[in-house]
Amino acid sequence: MSTAKNNNLLALTVAAALTCGAIQAQSTRPTAFTNARIHTVSGKTIERGTLVVRSGKIEAVGKDAVVPAGAKVIDATGKTIMPGLVSAWSRAGLRAPTSRGNTPTRGGRRGRPSRFRPRSSGRTSNSAATKVIDGIYIRQPIFGKLLEVGVTSLALNPQGGGFPGLGAVLNPAGKTREALTLNDEAFVQVGMQRNSGAKKLLKDTFAKAKKAVEEREKPPEPPKKPEAKKPEAKKPEAKPAAKPGEKPAKPAGKDAPKQDPKKPAPKKEAPKKPAAKPAAKPKPKKPKDPNVEVLADLLQGKRRAIVEINSAADLLHWRTAVSDDMKFPRMVAVTRHDTTSGTLDKVVDHLKKWECSVLLPPLLSTQPRTSHLIHPAKKLHDAGIEVGFAVGESPGQVRAIFFSLMELVRSGLPADVALKAITQVPAKALGIDKRTGTIEVGKHADLLVFDGDPLSPTGTLEQVWLRGSRVEKDGAAN
Repeated sequence: MSTAKNNNLLALTVAAALTCGAIQAQSTRPTAFTNARIHTVSGKTIERGTLVVRSGKIEAVGKDAVVPAGAKVIDATGKTIMPGLVSAWSRAGLRAPTSRGNTPTRGGRRGRPSRFRPRSSGRTSNSAATKVIDGIYIRQPIFGKLLEVGVTSLALNPQGGGFPGLGAVLNPAGKTREALTLNDEAFVQVGMQRNSGAKKLLKDTFAKAKKAVEEREKPPEPPKKPEAKKPEAKKPEAKPAAKPGEKPAKPAGKDAPKQDPKKPAPKKEAPKKPAAKPAAKPKPKKPKDPNVEVLADLLQGKRRAIVEINSAADLLHWRTAVSDDMKFPRMVAVTRHDTTSGTLDKVVDHLKKWECSVLLPPLLSTQPRTSHLIHPAKKLHDAGIEVGFAVGESPGQVRAIFFSLMELVRSGLPADVALKAITQVPAKALGIDKRTGTIEVGKHADLLVFDGDPLSPTGTLEQVWLRGSRVEKDGAAN
């Protein structure tokens, strides 16, 4: 019986090993899309091109790209392939979903309290070192649903004005905190509010950060030279004592005491050295403020920022608190265009000085109390400013993004600029453009496959691919 059991166990082990080998072989098997219309975003659109994917990355793309032997071939005739959507503005997962039963906790475990408390959007504070990922609710389906409608990379933005914290970049296919988090310190969130308290906070905190930078960049003090030792005075040589029978030499002077020749001469005591003073204890250094240190990193170009400014008036108020010569890598995010206070196309010259991209709602705006239609995105683009669009925080908003882009394109925005605004531009703002946001060799195979053109009324999203694996309806990548 024991021999039979051992044989069965050996057979199961071999079968498991063969199965794992088959799965591994299948995962490394390349996939080739042929006869596809490919929006690379980084270059020209390729008509009837071939796209080869292997091990989660793009291996080849082009009109003359060769299909590898043994590849899985997908005929994409009539299809359009473009990069996955990159969301640079989202607070998905920071609010607990209202559902029956147990409410998901931020840590992903029932009953475990969280140290993080979400702040209201109206509060201004300096919490630049606080990580927004610590306040996320893990157990909810929103990330998988966003992935299903084409969001392959997304940011998580802290709530509040001033310096509410560090934003994160997420992998929407993740089911645990570790798998969900790609970068928990992707950018510094900065929020502008038009009140004296908010402006004072910005001014004072940036001043502290600038001082911290000056301390970092201050050249080290040269080492102190050791003090030269003074030469020690030579001790006078002792005169030999008089031998018995010899008269001692008379000391100079009349009052010198007579010395008994039988007694040895008294020894002179060496002068006592003064006791060394105890070394002064160095003063303890004040602990560094982590919030100021984060902003000092920002001013040195070691971090990037997303600055929320919703109107031309907000930007002018910013300039009264923060000088234009204080430059750092940033994107300006307009979460709601306040037309009553002026859209950002009114302050183009100031934005050009910042040398940054601008994230806008994908909408045409109307001036208040008039029927005059304005196109902020086109005006900014025509002025040479890179434009991105917020794709939305819910599946419904993401589905509607392409209809909004159609309206913008029909009103004069170039089609390639519209597609770049939801892929490459936000990827650059989040610092992930070297691995996603365009279709180029070596980048992640984050792809959307449309039946038809994505910017036409009949174009429909058929497939979503994340890191070279097709996403199923439950948001999982297979």
